[in-house]
Amino acid sequence: MKNLEKFKAAMFDFDGTVTEKGSIAPSAEMAKFLYELACRMPIAFCTGRQKSSFEEHGLKIILSNIEVSKRQKFLENLYLISENGSIGYAFNTDTDEYEEFYRVAWPEELVNRKWLMDELAGRTEGLGKMHYDKHEVVVVIGSKGRGEDVNIQDVYETSDKIYDIVVNFLKEISPNYEDFVTVGNSGIGVVIVPKNGDKDYGILKFGELLKEKRKMDFDAKLREILVVGDNPQIGGNDHEFLKGTYGTPYNVGENVLDGNFPLNVYDENGERLLHAPGTIYLIGKLLNSID
Repeated sequence: MKNLEKFKAAMFDFDGTVTEKGSIAPSAEMAKFLYELACRMPIAFCTGRQKSSFEEHGLKIILSNIEVSKRQKFLENLYLISENGSIGYAFNTDTDEYEEFYRVAWPEELVNRKWLMDELAGRTEGLGKMHYDKHEVVVVIGSKGRGEDVNIQDVYETSDKIYDIVVNFLKEISPNYEDFVTVGNSGIGVVIVPKNGDKDYGILKFGELLKEKRKMDFDAKLREILVVGDNPQIGGNDHEFLKGTYGTPYNVGENVLDGNFPLNVYDENGERLLHAPGTIYLIGKLLNSID
């Protein structure tokens, strides 16, 4: 983890990266580190969640761990890339609300979104729940049985089954479905995203916004943006986010040994750090590099 001082902005996946694996909200310790980082640079959360879910289970929890007098700076530097990269929001501190700065369209030329949702709801009945009203662009099927008393490994296995059903059905619709949509498996559910609205597109749009609004300079690949996620494997919902098209991606999840990216996070003893502990460690190293 050398040359961390080069970073001018940071982006984080949420579930399993900012939160611990299987947890719905970040810890007080994570909130502290995110606050400290946002006092020094713009940060964005890039998540499959819709805005309302992030506000309730993400932003609200983080702010509850930050003193009221210190929240302004955090909010000024806070951005949200929701629905796996399909909609981007900037936080307006004058209105205390998120405002859209981009949105992608669903590829109706492949399949009607509502029809697809209805068909997949039937095919995954008993395994997952179709979220009809919560998302505006993407299609999301959450694994059933989430909760503190549920074995998280069972949730992962159910999510894998849903993923296989979705991919096989899309192949029935068109053998070239990947030209139109990307399917991501988060481990707690499956997200179908327009091809031109995945998480790597979110990095691009975040960089463009910072160039335009903040007059910040980046290289062509936006390598000065730190990117952190936990599902880099093919089929994972961070695959596009962490493959290195844009930003400098770090992985706090499953190990992927293919090409230059993503980079892994190691402690001083050479041990890999995963999920929220890995993210906290990385932020701490970044903060030390720019102090």
